[in-house]
Amino acid sequence: MAFYAEGYSAFVLDYTTVTKKPDATIDDPMNDCDAALSWIRQNTGELHLAEGKLAMIGFSGGGHLAASVATHGPQRPDLLLLGYPGIFPNKVRALICHDILERVDAQTPSSFIFSTRDDTVVVSKNPLAFAQALDEAGVEYELHIFRSGVHGLSLAKPLTSSGDRNQVNARFAQWFPLAVQWLKEKWNDFTVYGVNDGRTGRASIDSKISELIAWDRSASVVEKYLPSVRQLAKQYPELGGASIRAAAKWGLPLSAEMLTQLDSELLAL
Repeated sequence: MAFYAEGYSAFVLDYTTVTKKPDATIDDPMNDCDAALSWIRQNTGELHLAEGKLAMIGFSGGGHLAASVATHGPQRPDLLLLGYPGIFPNKVRALICHDILERVDAQTPSSFIFSTRDDTVVVSKNPLAFAQALDEAGVEYELHIFRSGVHGLSLAKPLTSSGDRNQVNARFAQWFPLAVQWLKEKWNDFTVYGVNDGRTGRASIDSKISELIAWDRSASVVEKYLPSVRQLAKQYPELGGASIRAAAKWGLPLSAEMLTQLDSELLAL
């Protein structure tokens, strides 16, 4: 949900484990991942997703699976994020991919990796070894080993701590904004209409109404679409501090098509 709140479409995979299938092998969850990646890519248009911009994130044992898929799978993510990932075989882990490091190659996606030096469950040599393998294969990566923090911190914030103060770590919590920044550097920021869409001009539908009616040239354009705009601004003073776009949501008689046309004319001034 944290990534969703940053504007990314997010999917959670309920993959096969030995608790669901006692005789499962590592191939079972890897096949689940392959099917999920295939389904998302096949439905990119219907889901309104950007092509070629599919990242996978995994934590701990899920990080082991994500690293396995990124180095073995016929379907690999375009970017990989790993949180305190188990890379080496571990007696505690039931489903193991034994040759993750050996299979890192130039096709392994660029990776963002984070963990802590204090983690005693998945010690830091795991992410360090994966980063080294990426480096040797010429694959771009970013690695953060935070000084302190127990295993399984997730977002490391009070609301995700389940009441356990050991799960709150302000320093480690920085992995998330760092990861979002990394994603933006790799794929650029989202284009938000009216904010960073490349439009330039003194006036637009995002200008304050008071500013638009104070400039004769923009006022004449606005009055073509809203002849009573000056009267409305006098009658409702709060309207003057709002933009045309915002006021349209409040009930001004402007359709989406009219807003687009008005915006184009204002930008041309």
